[in-house]
Amino acid sequence: MVSHDQIITDRFARGLIRRKVRQFVGRAGFTDQDMHELEQELLLRLMDSLQNYKAELTQHLNVFITTVVERAFVLILRDRHAKKRDSRRHRSIHALLARADRNDSDAGIPEPASRSDAEWFELADDVAGVLAALPEDLRDLAERLKRQSVSEVARDLRVPRTTLYRDLERLRQHFADANLRDYL
Repeated sequence: MVSHDQIITDRFARGLIRRKVRQFVGRAGFTDQDMHELEQELLLRLMDSLQNYKAELTQHLNVFITTVVERAFVLILRDRHAKKRDSRRHRSIHALLARADRNDSDAGIPEPASRSDAEWFELADDVAGVLAALPEDLRDLAERLKRQSVSEVARDLRVPRTTLYRDLERLRQHFADANLRDYL
């Protein structure tokens, strides 16, 4: 088994990560200031992937390292440029529909309503209240979904995704019952 310390001190891994980061700085929207953060992110993803390393399937550790770093960088690029992950673009569909009903002549997309700090605090408090009142299985699912996709949770729990989708509907119903449907 390869330890985290071995990867941190591995010259091949560090060199590959450094070369990969330098390759993308300036071309993929990354700047020199992003270099250290990108190196750390790639190293972290490599260390997280070590649990999947099977020496009997890979002839050499360097092949595994190269594959993980290449894929990790693609995922970083995808995450950075994905529209749905861009928090500046988030809008409530209900707010869009309400505004369209009031003003049918408005062809543009309305800006999301800005909230005061007090409103954000109240919303966070309401969500925390709903989470605390959930049954244990749904609370665990909600906590996992903060960090993982449905597919990842299904793999971790070793249950079919269809089962999780049913649980997800139950989870949504709890939020709807608390009048938080707009924030699902």
